[in-house]
Amino acid sequence: MKIGVLRLKGRRWFSHRPLNILFFGSDEFSMHSFRALDSLRKTSTMIGKLQLVSRPAKWCGRQKSQLKYPPIVTANQKLGSPLPLSCETSQDWANLRDIVENDNYNMIVAVSFGKLISQELLRHVKYSLNVHPSLLPRYKGASPIQYALLNRDEFTGVTVQTLDPLKFDHGTIVAQTEPLKIKDLLSKGTINQFDKETPLKTAILMDQLGLEGASLLVKVILDRSYENPLKIISSYDPSYASKISSRDKQVDWSNESAESIVNKLQTVGPLYTHKEVQTKNNEVTLKRIIFHSFSAVPEGLLIPQVLEAPGDFVYSKEDQCLYVRCGKNSCITIHDLQFEGFKVENANQFITSLRKRCGAAMCQNQKFTTQN
Repeated sequence: MKIGVLRLKGRRWFSHRPLNILFFGSDEFSMHSFRALDSLRKTSTMIGKLQLVSRPAKWCGRQKSQLKYPPIVTANQKLGSPLPLSCETSQDWANLRDIVENDNYNMIVAVSFGKLISQELLRHVKYSLNVHPSLLPRYKGASPIQYALLNRDEFTGVTVQTLDPLKFDHGTIVAQTEPLKIKDLLSKGTINQFDKETPLKTAILMDQLGLEGASLLVKVILDRSYENPLKIISSYDPSYASKISSRDKQVDWSNESAESIVNKLQTVGPLYTHKEVQTKNNEVTLKRIIFHSFSAVPEGLLIPQVLEAPGDFVYSKEDQCLYVRCGKNSCITIHDLQFEGFKVENANQFITSLRKRCGAAMCQNQKFTTQN
């Protein structure tokens, strides 16, 4: 194994043994850290080996017709790195343990991997690091970026911590960025190419915080603060950012303003509400309505008078959209939506088919409902 050599004023100083890193990643956020480590490996003696471990490809789409790989696998191919290792089953973990022992891996770096790194595997490496897109202990958990956006936080940041063998985001904090203005980050746009399913604001923060995290990770490795990490006492209050659920995507017409609903769309993706329909047995039930594209009516513009209460909607032939009243005396215009069991359609198609889908009585009741 090579040992890095440093030169200083004509003298030779032998550094520590290079790091052999097993990198666990999956998404666009983790791609930045992986690229940064690959660049460091190619330009210095700090890193000897860099091996990607990712989740296996999954069949998705209609009738499971498309095999989709984690985004980081594509980045790995472009860098010309060794083929990624797959990790999903208990046997996969056992195989990784053997690889760590046989190939002398001494560090694990996990960034947005989505699974807890096994305690058994961590026992076989000397060092471990994780890059997390929040200022810990604020927003521990799976969705720190989304929570920062949904809560309309002014600042966010990135933390590098060690890996805890039992719980997510309970490691020793090794380094943190300064608080970063979310408004400034959002103004920079995206760098990676995201699929259409990734909401706009979430995609931008994944990229911009990914760059910040990659820079901080390289700094931690260069100054070797991972060797004997001095626990940083954070000034931020602990909180938890659980995985975004379907419930989080429902519109609360009475309590959410048009601005907050648009922000939610750009953070978690298409939102939904419910519409009362009459069945063939004359029973009233609820059908889900999904909103794919809408915007807020600018403040100062008149809201149609027929919209008396939050959730009321009306179709405008002139504007070719649905107007829906929201909380705080605001309104949104909906352009593309989807009635449960049908394809995405424009507002005109939706309103034309409403009588047939809802029944005559329920068609007259032009109101969307928030289900408790």
